[in-house]
Amino acid sequence: MNVNTATLRRALTLQVKIETMQRELAKILGQKFSLPASADVASVALPARRGRKPGRAPKAPKAPKAGKRVSPLKGKKRPASPSGPLGPAIIKVMQRSGGPLNVDAVLQGLVEDNYIWNVSDPKKNLAARIYKTNGVHKVGPGLFDLVNRG
Repeated sequence: MNVNTATLRRALTLQVKIETMQRELAKILGQKFSLPASADVASVALPARRGRKPGRAPKAPKAPKAGKRVSPLKGKKRPASPSGPLGPAIIKVMQRSGGPLNVDAVLQGLVEDNYIWNVSDPKKNLAARIYKTNGVHKVGPGLFDLVNRG
């Protein structure tokens, strides 16, 4: 067997690591605890693994917690406004205007057209929906205009 200095150096480093780990193990488990010399890694009892076993299906979703708001319309078709869909009503108001409008001006136009709201705060609803309306784009801070108008 050829043993050179590099191999001896690696063996010495490994021996120092082993002794350091044995001292740490003695601190954790106490001085009186020691493994038998013949013990191998497979015979040592390890604590049970936490968490889900590999390959198992995820748990079923939990019921909502008390106090958490759940929509009464969840899973049902939402009722339409008696005056029609909001998107075409927004387009109609913007077509009548000569240029860009802010949310308040669009809301005022919808009120003039007798648009009926099914929400408690129409301005918030309109502010969220105007961004998603096809044919309308933002032209400045708080200003919206029709796409084909530029």
